Amino acid sequence: MSRVLATEAEVLALSPDAASSKAAKGLQSISKWPTVGSNNVAVWGECQGSGSKPYQTQVDLSGPAFKCSCPSRKFPCKHGLALMLLRAAGQVPEGGESPEWVNAWLGGRQDKAEKKEAKAAAIAAAPAADPEVLAKQQAKRDDKRWDKVSAGMQELSLWMQDMVRTGLANQSSDVQARQHWHTMAARMVDAQATGMSARIKEAWEVVDSHPNWARDLLVQLGHWQLLVDAVERRESLSPEVKADVMAALGWPMDKVEVQALGETISDDWLVVGLRMLEREGRLVERRVWLQGLQTGRMALVLDYSQGGRGFETALVPGSTYRSRLSFYPGNAPLRAIAASGAQALGPADAAPLKPAVLAQPLQRLSQRIAANPLQPVQPLWCTQAHLVFADGQWLVAWPQDKDSHAPVPAVIADEQAWHLLALTGGAPMALFGEWEPGPQLGRWRLLSAWQADESGQILRKLWQNQGEVL
Repeated sequence: MSRVLATEAEVLALSPDAASSKAAKGLQSISKWPTVGSNNVAVWGECQGSGSKPYQTQVDLSGPAFKCSCPSRKFPCKHGLALMLLRAAGQVPEGGESPEWVNAWLGGRQDKAEKKEAKAAAIAAAPAADPEVLAKQQAKRDDKRWDKVSAGMQELSLWMQDMVRTGLANQSSDVQARQHWHTMAARMVDAQATGMSARIKEAWEVVDSHPNWARDLLVQLGHWQLLVDAVERRESLSPEVKADVMAALGWPMDKVEVQALGETISDDWLVVGLRMLEREGRLVERRVWLQGLQTGRMALVLDYSQGGRGFETALVPGSTYRSRLSFYPGNAPLRAIAASGAQALGPADAAPLKPAVLAQPLQRLSQRIAANPLQPVQPLWCTQAHLVFADGQWLVAWPQDKDSHAPVPAVIADEQAWHLLALTGGAPMALFGEWEPGPQLGRWRLLSAWQADESGQILRKLWQNQGEVL
């Protein structure tokens, strides 16, 4: 069987949402599929729906790419997921001849791919433009964008000053206040600072959300003022700091630039955390945190899904992938993409996660924050941790030694926390999550838990956040 989507976890990792996963499992019965088949190129089947004619479902394994005759706007739909679940369970026969409707679709995909390659070849064969001319054109475009960004950030600065002067307590979550915040977020889009727009929308959710919300909001305003000052001093910034500022503002960087300017690292990367967030316009952001098992480096892979479509790659928590990653330029970079010429992220032989790789997590965290305070979230490990519940709040108690720290507020659902305590029986474990800076200690959004084997030298995955859209 082809290794593409060979397990249930890999299939469900491509699901657009939890509802699609649940619906697909409901169709995971061969009795609901009059015909199924597969070969080394594709998987196909007909699923009997509510109508008289069954839905024709097909998957191109080279993508993988999905197609179904059902009216669903989600991609992949529940039928495509169910078909691949059946295949992963060994219920789809291999080596058959694909029907004509599958061949027609595959042929169309091949034609499009060939035309795309021909277009790329034509562009590559065209006379190269003068690099000096291209550089001047790019510099001119960048200057215009910086002018727009600078004007928008100055307007943001005045807005923040008015907010502080009138008092944060007046930012009550009424309709008028909401409109003011959304207007400023829209202004940042006009100023081509989409990253700043997202920060404003996220900060609005803090208003009136808990008793100490004003304190948390003030921390956000402080980070925004750092950006305002950095934009004004952009000419004096080092290339690394300027890259961090541009990333925080949402300045796009294409793959070629990342590979040319960023550091490239080869390693076996273990998926240690997965989080999905719903943005405006039915856009879903997927954050995948990777731990380098040899280098000890952390990496963040960001993917986006629009309009109910699934993700092109299945990155399964607890699985290991071998690849070369190119990191975005900047200080203490985290975000990365698969390097040019490297094998796409794919399963590797399971390498062990050793506690030694996770040594001095707080020192590493402080170094990353000092190098780039504009990074909104940071990865954080804690080995030998205890999860405790006190005063209505989940806390993580750190190891009791000479460098011990006060318990840290943790973000985790009650049912998941109790489940995790039941699994460990109260024994210490390694925890991983996203550190969100804030007043005093900040908070820690837990994404996975790990426990040592009998030797005490290798960590095995115990629990993971299921990646529900938040």
